[in-house]
Amino acid sequence: MRLALFSIVLLVCSVYATQGFEDTTLEDDDFAEFEQFDADDDDVAITDQEYGEDDVPVKPKSQPKEPVPSNVEPEDELLVEDEDNEFEHFQDPEEFEGFQDTAPKSSEQPKITISKVPVVIRPRWDAYWLEGILCCLLTTYALAYAIGRAKNTSIAANFLKLHKPLLEDNFTLVGETGLEEVARSEERGWSRDAEHCFTMWCSGRQCCEGMLLTLKLIKRQDLVHVLMNAVRPTQDTLQLRVELGKDDSDPFVLCIAQKKVATRLSKEMQDLSMFCPERRPGDKHGLPATLSVMSECAEATGGILDSRVTAALHQYHKYVQYIHVSDKYCGPKQVEEQTVTKPPETEKLVLVSLTLGPDGGGDEVRPLLLLVFYLLDKIKRLRLSKEALVKCEKRRQKAAEVWMRGAHAARQELAAQKREEKRKQEKEKILAEDDPEKQRRWELKEQKRQQKRKAPKMKQLKVKAM
Repeated sequence: MRLALFSIVLLVCSVYATQGFEDTTLEDDDFAEFEQFDADDDDVAITDQEYGEDDVPVKPKSQPKEPVPSNVEPEDELLVEDEDNEFEHFQDPEEFEGFQDTAPKSSEQPKITISKVPVVIRPRWDAYWLEGILCCLLTTYALAYAIGRAKNTSIAANFLKLHKPLLEDNFTLVGETGLEEVARSEERGWSRDAEHCFTMWCSGRQCCEGMLLTLKLIKRQDLVHVLMNAVRPTQDTLQLRVELGKDDSDPFVLCIAQKKVATRLSKEMQDLSMFCPERRPGDKHGLPATLSVMSECAEATGGILDSRVTAALHQYHKYVQYIHVSDKYCGPKQVEEQTVTKPPETEKLVLVSLTLGPDGGGDEVRPLLLLVFYLLDKIKRLRLSKEALVKCEKRRQKAAEVWMRGAHAARQELAAQKREEKRKQEKEKILAEDDPEKQRRWELKEQKRQQKRKAPKMKQLKVKAM
């Protein structure tokens, strides 16, 4: 009986003892899944957790409050780990072992010196001298462009105003624009190809298919060209290109030009270098000494240079650069590097280049235009003799043969180049092989070909037996 009572008392004491170690701050409904903290009876005594002023736990009234042991120190309190701290490893001393030992130990902080920069209130314009010079140059160039363009336009308009009535008297259509809605002749005029170049087409006249007027003025809109023109002056020019019909002239080539211009044309123009290799001074034909005459046929020269033409050239020879009449005009010579395989296409033309005065064509242009129209009528009526025609035709046949021989030589040269390239490819192919016998046979074949090529050519004659 005593043993049973003692066991009951011991059981009740143990229950009260276990309830004393439970954490009364944890509620069953919020932290049911967490286990209670274990504590060692001998070493550590569990104390109440630290809470803020607002987070005071509510203890049940029925639970008796256990006394806090006095031997518990602050270091032995329970530490709650914060899972949201991502930079916890920086506070770990074992993470950076040896770092503090190797780092330089300096108690003094680096001194930062801040210099006092004076505040500039007014801008210094002398620092922008280069930009200022460039702006001045651009402004000067723009002003020169505007002034030069206006000057060239005024010269073209003045030329058209002075000489358009003469052109309308000789041509039906003056200044064709290609627009159907432009019907009035007052609205037709120059076509601006560039700021210094104007063109105008005239058609509807006998003795020619049409005439193209090209007014080439000084590049007054270009400041660089204006400065170069001050050192090496040039003049405004008027170029006339008259296209003749097939039956409008006999075959001959004639050129009357200034001496320097004649030397240049004889070297550059294909028809002059082929049909008129000789240059004769103008005084032998009754012309001023400053002019030179290049003619294929003396009969054509005498028929063209009559007294009226000679008198006009004597009076206005300083404004005439050249007068070129040709039935085989093909332009400048072709470059020697280009391969000529066929004769070039030729045209029947009359080319005239006139120098204009300082005002861009004044009283000196009208007599020269009348001279050109007179030459067109003269060329139309001129008929060479049979002997002169035969000589001219022989020269043209000879020139055609020269062209054909040149084309044949060019074709042969191309064929030789192709054969040489083919032999080089064959040699490389033979040398790339490892068969010495095949290489030896190819070398023997090549030697025989070279010997046959160097051997003199002999003709074989067959003699019939008696």
